Amino acid sequence: MELIEIVKSLEGCSRKQRREMICDLLDSSDMDYKIHRYGSGENIIVSSGKHFEIGIGSHFDFVNRSPGANDNASAIAVSLDVLKKFKEKPLQNVGVRGMFFDEEETGLRGSRAYVSDGKMKNL
Repeated sequence: MELIEIVKSLEGCSRKQRREMICDLLDSSDMDYKIHRYGSGENIIVSSGKHFEIGIGSHFDFVNRSPGANDNASAIAVSLDVLKKFKEKPLQNVGVRGMFFDEEETGLRGSRAYVSDGKMKNL
């Protein structure tokens, strides 16, 4: 799927629909991911499994009463593309970790939970 198509497909979707769409796109690219659950949200984390990783992040929630047309949808599309490219041509000693955060528009809950749970090791 082209990057602009990803952005357009996220437009007007609910948080849950966006999360499911990201998971579907990761599945279709044969990329493993984990759901990091915390309180009221769920982050999607894609790890290369390398000892050291470069982090790329985006968020899939949006401001209520906005169409959500491009509220981080472009960052989601780019993050998916970067992960796909690094999967196809990995670096020898460094990997990439993709972090798709939930509830960033409400006090950065997703990323704060990820950091609080000690998930930033080797990043």
